[in-house]
Amino acid sequence: MARQLPLDLELPDRFSRDSFATNAALQAVLDVLLVPQAWISPHLILQGPSGTGKSHLAHIFAAETGAHLLTADDTYQLDLAALTGSYVVDDAETASEEALFHLSNYVQKSGQHLVLTTKIQPIIWQTALPDLGSRLRAMRLMVLPEPDEDLLAAVLKKLFAQRFIQPSDDTLAYLSTRVERSVPAAQKIVTELEHHANGRAFNKTLIRDFLEQSETLFDDPDV
Repeated sequence: MARQLPLDLELPDRFSRDSFATNAALQAVLDVLLVPQAWISPHLILQGPSGTGKSHLAHIFAAETGAHLLTADDTYQLDLAALTGSYVVDDAETASEEALFHLSNYVQKSGQHLVLTTKIQPIIWQTALPDLGSRLRAMRLMVLPEPDEDLLAAVLKKLFAQRFIQPSDDTLAYLSTRVERSVPAAQKIVTELEHHANGRAFNKTLIRDFLEQSETLFDDPDV
C-alpha cells in the first residue's frame, strides 16, 4: 500500500544553508527559492549539471519552508490521496510521472508549492504522459551555472573547514584555478589532498607537489 512519507526535520550539516557557497547567480536563485509566496505560479524547476547545488538547494528549501523532501524513488511510494503541504522532488527526471502530475495538480489547487530539481531541461524530457510534458514546459525554470573560480574557491574553503583545515585565501585561489570546476571534483580533490598532506601544512608547495602526481587535476602544474 502506498504511504505518506513523513517530513524529515533533521537537516544534514553538509546541506545546511550556512554551508551553501554562493556567487551572484546562485544567490539570485536562492533569493527566489525561499520566497515561494512571490512566485507567479506554484511550480519551480531548478536545472543544472551535477555539482551545481541542486540537491543542496532542495534541502534548504525543505528546511526553510517545511516542505516534504522526496527523492525520485520516494515518489513511487507516495500516497497520492493524502498529500499535505509543499513538496520538493530531487532528481525529478527519474521520478514517477504519475506522482509528478498529481503533485502539480495538487499544489495548483491547494495553494502549496512544488520544486523539482533535474539535470535535464524539461523541454527534452521523454515523458509518457503528454499532459505532464506540457505542464513541465510551462513551469518556471531556473538554470544553475557551473561554478566559476570564485565560487569554487568558496566551495573548497567550506570543504576544508569541514575537515578543520584552514588554507590561506591565496592558497585556495591557487588551487581553484587548477581543478575541474565542479563540486564533485572539488570534494574528490579535498579528500585526496588531505591524504597527500599527511599532517603537512596546506600551502602552494603542497598543492604543486600534488599536481605533479595527480591525474585528477589539469595537467599544468607550473601555471
